Amino acid sequence: MNQLGIDVSCYQREINWELVAAAGQRFAMIRATRGDDYVDPYFDINWNCAQNAGLLVSAYHAVFPNRPADSQINHFFSVLGNRRAHLPLILDVERNDDLSPADITACAQACLQRVEQQAGCRPIIYTARWFWNNHVLPLPEWANYDLWVASYTDAPLLPAGWSSWKFWQHSETGSVPGICAAVDLDWFAGSYEELLAYADLALQPPQPSLGQWARVIAPVNVRTGPGTEYDDIGDLDTGAVVRILDIDGQDAWVVFGPDKYALFATTGKRYMIPQSVPHPTAGLQARVTAPVNIRTGPGTGYDDIGDFDPGAVLDILALDGKDVWVQFEPGKWAVCIFQGKRYMEFV
Repeated sequence: MNQLGIDVSCYQREINWELVAAAGQRFAMIRATRGDDYVDPYFDINWNCAQNAGLLVSAYHAVFPNRPADSQINHFFSVLGNRRAHLPLILDVERNDDLSPADITACAQACLQRVEQQAGCRPIIYTARWFWNNHVLPLPEWANYDLWVASYTDAPLLPAGWSSWKFWQHSETGSVPGICAAVDLDWFAGSYEELLAYADLALQPPQPSLGQWARVIAPVNVRTGPGTEYDDIGDLDTGAVVRILDIDGQDAWVVFGPDKYALFATTGKRYMIPQSVPHPTAGLQARVTAPVNIRTGPGTGYDDIGDFDPGAVLDILALDGKDVWVQFEPGKWAVCIFQGKRYMEFV
C-alpha cells in the first residue's frame, strides 16, 4: 500500500503537526529555499514540529535556472545547517525563466551534482511532465535520480526518462486535519516498512516527541520578536504552558549538573540549540553547536573546569543568565529570563 505524505511551505502557515500525524501522514517534504536568496519563513518551525510529531522529513530547494548553481546550493545548505533529513534532499525543477532548454538542463545538472557532493547521496528530482518534456533536454542520466512527479490525474503522467515514480504529488488542493489551507498530497510508492528502509532507518520509525514546554511563572508580554523593542501583541498569565520552538536572546547559562554550567547564548552568539526529548520522562536537552567552556556558575567570572565540543548533548537542569526569549508560535515570542528575573520554568 502506498504511504501518505504532504509537502508544505509558508502558504500553509501555522500547522498542527500532531493532528497531521494522527491523520495517518507518514512523511513531509518541507520547502527550505528558492534561488540563491530566499528562505521560506516557516521552514524552521515546520521542520522541528514535523519531526517532533514523528513524521519522516526532507527539505526541498526550488531551482532558478537564471541563478548560478553554486550560489543556489550553497544557500540551500547554509539554511539546512546541521539538520539531517530522513529522506533524500529534493530539487524542484519547474521554472524556465525564459531560458533555453540547454541552459535549464545545464543548471539542473550542476545543482544536482552539487547536492550529491555535499549530501553524499543523490537528490530526488521533483517535476511535472508538462514542464520537463518541454524545457529539459533528454539525457540517460536522469533515470539515475528518483522521481517525485506532480500529476493531478488518475494515473501519474511521467516525464521522459523515467518508467516509475518514487513519490507522486497527486493533488494540490488537499485537505488534512491540522492544516487550515489547501495542501499538496503525496504518495510514496511502497509500504511503511519500505519507506523506512528507503530512509535508511533500519525499520525503526521516528518516535513522536512531547517536545519542549515552559510554564509561565510571572505575567509576561507576548512580542513579535526576541526583545522589548518588538511589538507587544498580548500577554501570558501565570500558569500558562507554551511549546518552545526556539530560544533566543542575550546571555543564558545552562545548568547540567552540580556546579556545572555551560553557556547557552551570549550577545547574539548561540552555543547550544534546543533538542526535543525522545520520551515523556526525559528532561529538557540541548545540543552544543560551538566549542564552549564548562564553568562552576552562570557567568565567565566562575572557574573554567573543562570544555564541550560541538555535538555534545546535555540534560538541562536549569537556565540562568540575562535575557532569553522563547518563540512559541510563528511571530510570537515571550521572555523567559529578563535582567535576572525568571518568567518561565521548563517542564
